[in-house]
Amino acid sequence: MNILLVEDQDDSRKTLSRLIGMRGHKVTQVATAEEAERALATDSFPFLILDWMLPGKSGIDLCRELRARQDGDEMFILLVTGKTDRADLEMALEVGANDYLTKPIDLSLLNVRLAVAERQIRDLTERNQARIALQQSARTLTDILENTTDGFFALDYAWRFTYVNPEAEALFGRSRKELLGGELWQTFSELRGTAFEQNYRQVMAEQAPVEFEACDPRGTKWFEVHAYPSGGGVSAFFRDVTERKRAEDDRLTKGKIESLGTLAGGIAHDLNNILTVISGNIGLAQLEAPVEEKNLLGCLAKASQAAQEAAHMSSQLLTFSKGGSPVKKIVRMSELLAKSAHFSLHGSNLRAEMNIPPDLWPTEVDPTQIEQVINALMINAREAMPSGGTVDISARNIELDDKPGALLPGGRYIKVAIADHGGGVPVDMATKIFDPYFTTKPVSSGLGLSISFSIVKKHGGMLHLEQSSPVGAVFSFYLPAARAEPAVVKTVAGSGLPSTLQRILVMDDEEGIRELTSQLLNTLGYEVTAVTDGVEAVNTYERAMRRGEHFQAVILDATIRGGMGGLATISRLRNIDPSVVAIICSGYSDEAALAEFLQYGFRGALPKPFTRRDLADVLQRAVMTSKTEPAFVR
Repeated sequence: MNILLVEDQDDSRKTLSRLIGMRGHKVTQVATAEEAERALATDSFPFLILDWMLPGKSGIDLCRELRARQDGDEMFILLVTGKTDRADLEMALEVGANDYLTKPIDLSLLNVRLAVAERQIRDLTERNQARIALQQSARTLTDILENTTDGFFALDYAWRFTYVNPEAEALFGRSRKELLGGELWQTFSELRGTAFEQNYRQVMAEQAPVEFEACDPRGTKWFEVHAYPSGGGVSAFFRDVTERKRAEDDRLTKGKIESLGTLAGGIAHDLNNILTVISGNIGLAQLEAPVEEKNLLGCLAKASQAAQEAAHMSSQLLTFSKGGSPVKKIVRMSELLAKSAHFSLHGSNLRAEMNIPPDLWPTEVDPTQIEQVINALMINAREAMPSGGTVDISARNIELDDKPGALLPGGRYIKVAIADHGGGVPVDMATKIFDPYFTTKPVSSGLGLSISFSIVKKHGGMLHLEQSSPVGAVFSFYLPAARAEPAVVKTVAGSGLPSTLQRILVMDDEEGIRELTSQLLNTLGYEVTAVTDGVEAVNTYERAMRRGEHFQAVILDATIRGGMGGLATISRLRNIDPSVVAIICSGYSDEAALAEFLQYGFRGALPKPFTRRDLADVLQRAVMTSKTEPAFVR
């Protein structure tokens, strides 16, 4: 142990130094308080032995000054004095001496004092080391809390803020100076009655940690919170997880849409087959009905109209099923937005405020489908503002980075935002608004937003509720920006079918469809051969070619249950006859052949349900274009 001995008498100083050194300690000797101060400035002495009477500054004064230093309690001070008066000795203890020794010095008493000092200094050193370690730990913890990306705050037993880190300042939107010392429920009165109050009070009452997620009272942000008891109060880490929650909700919505889309596509396919038979037979009945039977014709016309409405509902089902692929072309979104907004708000007490830059990138979309999306969002805005007002429509170019787990791949997009100034979407409904048939309106089908979600997804984009609060809601959708002009398919108008077109081959696995199509074609003056699947179609076509009885056109159903469908059949037919005139027909197709029929070798597409006029038109166009343009096959 390093000991500083301050004694002005040479003999006494040397004697004390020798006696202390016998216990293995290192002794530094000085004669005055001033020399002692200089020694203390350059070295550390856990043990000081001070003579009371010194030239100049006394040992008592030096002891008092040493105790007043920042590290004054980290040393053991033994005061040596020739005074034996009790008042003097008590004074020595009052100024900070740990112990005293009276002159003449008794060796046995000196050893006792040294032993006591050694033990106390050892305890003091251990306490100091523990304190230093604790201070270092506290500094490390403070550095971590100051630099963490999570918000952190601490409250005492009375709910007063005792610490707030910089991230919490940012998330609260309040400064530390403003928060520290303030009471939580007064500073943030809007938290009363929320999940935050419930959980914080639970931590305080049960002295047990709680983890929870909750939305702020305005319904705009979600937070993940880890709260735990601390020092009789509550401390909490929290982070903004709004984007993660939005991504989770969007993924959940996508999953629901995809599952229901598969079911909807199958239903739509069967429904379209049934509607084809209904519509077609109504058309045949209209042809056979006498002109004078006006009541009968009126009933048939109403039935035909009802069938068309059912077909429209079926097309809506197809829009968010696996089929119904968009037929795209390059468009200017600014023009499409202006046109659709004007149409949607016509006759209403709302007006659109457009904010669209002139350099907005073009995008490749199905204009009809995107108009449907805009119309659904505008209807939603109208319902949110029954008293009228302004709908803000904005669009901008945006480039997204390719990040793992992102809902959209990296690239160039057009972002369109439609904002109303209604009452917002309630928090408990925000995750359901894109569910099919979910609606809060008694006269609404609940399909508008779900179909819009599916349409945008099919275009390679994303539709979501970007923001909702009591002052309005913002729906945004992203569409990929166009990079190249699409191939333009030119059509040649004809005045009618050539007289040589007489024989048609029809393939469909539904007996009712085969019979109806045959009857409709018969009324148009064609001879028809009907088959059930692709194998039979190929064999029939090949036999007719060998006999020199060519089919001028073939109509192929895209989907054949348990058999070869239209896409495989056209491939086989083109191997036999590269100039075959084929038309794809379907009530549902997940191969996008209806939208891109030319690229699969077809000359036309006939969606179900179809009418006699549809059948005549598609045959005419297919035959005329086959004479002027080569087919492109993938």
